[in-house]
Amino acid sequence: MKYYKICENIKLKILNMLSRFIAIGVNQGDAFFLQRNGFTILVDGGRSSSKFPQLFQEVTNCIGVNVLVCTHNDADHANGVLFFLKAGLLCEEVWLPASWADRLEDMLLRPEDFVCELVEEICNLDKKLNIKELKKLELRNSSLLEYIGDRYASEQRSDFESEKKNDKRDYEEKNINRSIKLAIEKGRDIEYLWSWRCSYLFYKYRCLQKFLLHFFGLPSIHHAELLAEALAAGERICQIAIAAFHRGCRIRWFAYNSTYASGGLPGYLVPVNACEVVTIKPRKWDALKFLALTTSNKQSLVFFSPPSKEHPGVLFTADSDLSFLQSIWWHSDMIVTAPHHGSESNAYAYKRFWRETSGKISTIWVRSDGRFKRRPGPSYLSMPQRYCTLCRNSGYPKQHVQFIGSGGKWQPVPGTRKCTCV
Repeated sequence: MKYYKICENIKLKILNMLSRFIAIGVNQGDAFFLQRNGFTILVDGGRSSSKFPQLFQEVTNCIGVNVLVCTHNDADHANGVLFFLKAGLLCEEVWLPASWADRLEDMLLRPEDFVCELVEEICNLDKKLNIKELKKLELRNSSLLEYIGDRYASEQRSDFESEKKNDKRDYEEKNINRSIKLAIEKGRDIEYLWSWRCSYLFYKYRCLQKFLLHFFGLPSIHHAELLAEALAAGERICQIAIAAFHRGCRIRWFAYNSTYASGGLPGYLVPVNACEVVTIKPRKWDALKFLALTTSNKQSLVFFSPPSKEHPGVLFTADSDLSFLQSIWWHSDMIVTAPHHGSESNAYAYKRFWRETSGKISTIWVRSDGRFKRRPGPSYLSMPQRYCTLCRNSGYPKQHVQFIGSGGKWQPVPGTRKCTCV
């Protein structure tokens, strides 16, 4: 028994000395683990819920991380983050999108008013939710809320420009964490509010979506589906913020920015398309616009772990198409996580890579996903070095894609299979 414990301690010490990258084979979505000089990072947690904490410990041999990152409010990225926090695994810092804080107080303190506002706005979407758009949506493998969020994201630049011109607008800057603390202390527990507690059931079961359709007098089942998705998105935001607060984690907020980036932990993990913020100038987004933007693929946060002599670099793209203006430090032997699970709707990311590198560098593309017929797309398949947790039309089971870093290069762990998608 004593010999076994000594071997385990030696094993853990060796693991702490290594650079490791693991694409955890969650049921669906992204969950990426990175270790450098004993410093550990988890970017997203997949759609898995209560099973994810145990899976994380089994795959990584860790009981926690230094930094836990949630790139955006999509179920197949954020659910695992929530249950990681609820399971009591160790975590020093939680990094979240700053857009979540814009109306978090309203959801915590005035949930019924917020839901009524949301229902009214969805009822007024009758002209926008036409059949042609829904057919396009099916080809994109996106949810209704994500689709609307990306539409809002494309219009947001003009909003910012008009905001800059209005110098007379009176803004009260607020410390985000202080505001959340006050809201949680004053607010009621959201688990006992029907509007949030039932959101997952409304989202999952179509028969309950029909109940929403008749109860709120919505124009169609598509509107009921959108309401269910929006309620689930709102619940995730509240639950993650509350769980991080109660765990005593330091919460750091990153606001999406298409031209400038700042903050993070230099040398370990830095934002590429966001600025770290402490205070906010609250914008009263409409309830639907607020929730839709938190799920927007275009505004999902991108992070970069820069290379050193011993530790290779990693670019975490989340669901972004990399259409922002900030430069990306492409370099040989880096790992790039496939944007939006290799979906062809993010083809611009691969075009940018080829345009900026001219094919002169060798990179490793890692894709995490569930079983889908339309993913990955041809753009992802054009990459020479590819690894998937689950390949399309393959008889192989899901794997954990694992790499060890040494001498500035990533080497796959023996047994890690290359992409065989067809």
